[in-house]
Amino acid sequence: MINKLIAASLWLVFICSQLTAQDGKPYSISGTETYVIHSKINQREYNLAVSVPNNYDKAKKYPVYYLLDGHYAFPIIALSNKILGPWRVGTEIDEVIVVSITGKAKSFDEWLWERWPDYTFNPSIKHDTVFAKNWGSPEPLFSGKGDAFLQVIRKEIIPLIENQYSTNQERGISGHSLSGQFVANLLFKANDIFSKFGINSPFLLMYNDNEIRRTELAYSKTHTSLKARIFLSYGGLEKPGEIKDLYEFEALLKKYQGVETKLVIFDDETHVSVIPAMINRCLKYLYKTKIK
Repeated sequence: MINKLIAASLWLVFICSQLTAQDGKPYSISGTETYVIHSKINQREYNLAVSVPNNYDKAKKYPVYYLLDGHYAFPIIALSNKILGPWRVGTEIDEVIVVSITGKAKSFDEWLWERWPDYTFNPSIKHDTVFAKNWGSPEPLFSGKGDAFLQVIRKEIIPLIENQYSTNQERGISGHSLSGQFVANLLFKANDIFSKFGINSPFLLMYNDNEIRRTELAYSKTHTSLKARIFLSYGGLEKPGEIKDLYEFEALLKKYQGVETKLVIFDDETHVSVIPAMINRCLKYLYKTKIK
């Protein structure tokens, strides 16, 4: 009996040691790579994570889809890209290289503070003060650095990706909330480098008294066309006024020649619970497999 107890105890110790040895290992997503950029343009650090299509072939040329807020978005988009792309159970999207962009944040609080200057194009002292307090930022927030961040994308991030991977000139970009506002601005500021746009739960109506409308109005005075495929979305439980404003913004976009839009309201989803749904639907709409 004693021998059996000793044997059982030794076996338990062995099992526990095996479990302990396996705990704490970092999790990685197969088929992905990461890069760090120390920007010379705005002296900030950015982390890039890349998901290539199944059966990536350097002899082929692929479109590239940039996703902002990679701090939380990349694990979702990386695996969606694999599952929805060509493989044994079917094809729902074209082959595409997905690149997520985020800062050096190690926590969700840091992520909130760091993204604020990059995703806003014009300063708003009022919002700087309000959100610094709401988010518990230890330092003041300074909005209005979006033009510099756009130059980082143009001159540092895109060249790095196109040097490392086999790409064509078709690029898309998507964001949610504050980064959705950033992407909305790119419709008028960067349609020379992007042709697909995801604008999800964007912070349009409130920021600087809906300044995106003034940006669009200025663009409309010299342009009648806008070659763009645009996905817009909100969670159904978000503020009704903001949802109404997005419908009105879509109507403004439809007046341009070359625009294709789709607006989706996700029932029973809040500003945060909508994130996985909008990431997948946006990817599917922008890169839906063409019927041959």
